[in-house]
Amino acid sequence: MSATQPLPVLITGAGPSGLVLALSLVQHGIQVRIIDRDQQFHIGQRGAGIQPRTLEAYNILGVLPDIVSRGRDLRPMRFYKLPGGVEPSKTFDMMPIEEPTPSTPYMNSWMLGQAKAEQVLREHLATYGCHVERGTELCSFEQDTEHVVAHLIKRDGDEEIAETVVCRWLVGTDGAKGIVRKHLGLTFLGEAIAGKIVFGEIVVKDLTRDYWHCWGDFGSQMAILRPTEDDEIYNFIVSGNIDLEKIYEDYDTLVQTLKEISDRQDLIFGEIKFKSNYSPNVRMVEKFSEGRVFVAGGCCTFPVHEKHYHELIRIDGQLNLGWKLALVELGFASQSLLSTYTEERLPVISHMLKETTTLLHATRSAKVDGDVSQGWTRSHDLKMLGVNYRWSSILLDERHLQQTSGKEKPLIDAYGTNTSDGLHAGDRAPDAPGLAVVETGNVGAETTSLFRIFSSTRHTVLIFSSDSDQITAVLGLAKKLPPRFVRTVVVLPRDSAPLPAASGADVVCTDQDGHGHTGYSDGTEKATVAVVRPDGVVGALVAGATGLEAYFKNVFSNVKA
Repeated sequence: MSATQPLPVLITGAGPSGLVLALSLVQHGIQVRIIDRDQQFHIGQRGAGIQPRTLEAYNILGVLPDIVSRGRDLRPMRFYKLPGGVEPSKTFDMMPIEEPTPSTPYMNSWMLGQAKAEQVLREHLATYGCHVERGTELCSFEQDTEHVVAHLIKRDGDEEIAETVVCRWLVGTDGAKGIVRKHLGLTFLGEAIAGKIVFGEIVVKDLTRDYWHCWGDFGSQMAILRPTEDDEIYNFIVSGNIDLEKIYEDYDTLVQTLKEISDRQDLIFGEIKFKSNYSPNVRMVEKFSEGRVFVAGGCCTFPVHEKHYHELIRIDGQLNLGWKLALVELGFASQSLLSTYTEERLPVISHMLKETTTLLHATRSAKVDGDVSQGWTRSHDLKMLGVNYRWSSILLDERHLQQTSGKEKPLIDAYGTNTSDGLHAGDRAPDAPGLAVVETGNVGAETTSLFRIFSSTRHTVLIFSSDSDQITAVLGLAKKLPPRFVRTVVVLPRDSAPLPAASGADVVCTDQDGHGHTGYSDGTEKATVAVVRPDGVVGALVAGATGLEAYFKNVFSNVKA
């Protein structure tokens, strides 16, 4: 590609972060190259736990059905008494099992090995003509105000081919030890935590798949066998005061150690599908970009033990960056919008690292002769449905008067533990099922939900009103916005008659079950206009067209009254 026609975006690293960002960008129509230095695709479970908020992100991207169909539910943990290793001492759910609600249809964790999740994302990328370039490594780069010049090496067997790529944006999702973070000079703030584990996947015959099978504790010796989505394949974890290096290197030692810790000589083990060793760290960079170069996912954090909580950081963070980078690259937003990527994500990641470090210490201190569930149980908050950006400078929340002085910001509560005053701008956008679509004056031709309406490429303007004048004013303002990036939805109260004023909206529906008004209104009869961003976050809660215009002036570069 010549310097006069630079590649829009180069992504280095084809793990979940890179794949999600690539998918978000190609859905916007942005040309992307995604490279990975490994010759083969990644294998293994790694971060297999998918939290409810991540399921919502996958829903926005359109990949959720494939994720769900290939995975399985999170099974309870079962600890066994020792010696003997067969009599249960404690059986419990690591995460509380909760019934879905109209606003949160995905309430429980789902399990799918990272390698298979990546395969799903690659398959969806391929439908846009985008494919991961394996065996291709970023060696160095330099940037100016307009471009990034990236120097690549493509390896094919013993052959190495050098290539220079001129791109407008470079995103490093190549892990904590990747070249992008180091080349930018971003330092990891934090500390290493003592202790190692060996983990991987191994075939186990004739062992029930209804539980995580657990023996011992981290303080002495521990072995865990967790059933995966594949028959007879279990994720194993070994830790404690044992020779972990030898266990990692030698199959017979690993198998014998699993049998000795569990006191289960009857267990029948087969081949190892994948293995790794792991030392926990608590580190993060101080910012996520420099000029036209960004870091994301593992480049931003070096994860501690709770790897599955980091999937939200990878997935949700890339949706955040994806829609902003797309608008800037396509010329509909100023480059200053990209600064909010760090502004919004940094407090969330900081809180996550503190939370998972606390969990790691609690897990390690849990003793098998005590109530081990106290160290392993995870609270509802870690389903991450409360993760928010309420402090963000590009939000507008007339309901909670965040903008009254132009400078006021709420105290940062990144995990949203305080929900007493209802929905805020910056919160996850709740679902609302039972919306009867109005078609040519008829109600009920089709029933939909907000989660089916939200888009990874558009802001969704929700108008909860039956006031013709207000609907007309909001739709009139919306027509000044780029239609490629904005969808308007009028949600009429239940049993409302069709309103001619609403006919200019992209979607008109009646809230037959009342869930939309319950989730988004402030409990009064006043109309509400809510803007849901392409990452599923409420960008604005306003009263009408004036507030809507003010919000979009912070997003688009050419909004005019």
